[in-house]
Amino acid sequence: MSTAPLQVPSAQAALKAAFDRYHVGWETRDAARIASLHSIDSVFLLHDGSPAVVGRENIRRHVEGLFETYPGLAFEPAHRTLFGDGRWVFDYTMVLGSADKTARVKMVDVVDVNAAGEVTRKEVFLDPAEAQAALAGAGLA
Repeated sequence: MSTAPLQVPSAQAALKAAFDRYHVGWETRDAARIASLHSIDSVFLLHDGSPAVVGRENIRRHVEGLFETYPGLAFEPAHRTLFGDGRWVFDYTMVLGSADKTARVKMVDVVDVNAAGEVTRKEVFLDPAEAQAALAGAGLA
């Protein structure tokens, strides 16, 4: 009887799997799923001058608020996604609005993930002036 060596997924594959689970939550607008993938003391920081959101439950409520405020929230396919040591960088365009008025905002997420595959910190970078202009142009500001 031969035994094949146990194949353990690489750290890179585990990180990619965590990204896929997390991204599904955003694509399906499932705030509970998104929050469940954050660590209990996770930090969510949108670099637009607003304060950081700390803690899984606060993040859930924050994301629910985003979905309520922007019912047409969607994402264009990623420009690129980079995976590193316990971190992914997601470069994408967020789309807000309706069929007749749409705002497109370029964004970059830097997401830290612990060994358990939980998001411990998510920072969202954007150009606030560019975002404000895009939202105003679509009648969303």
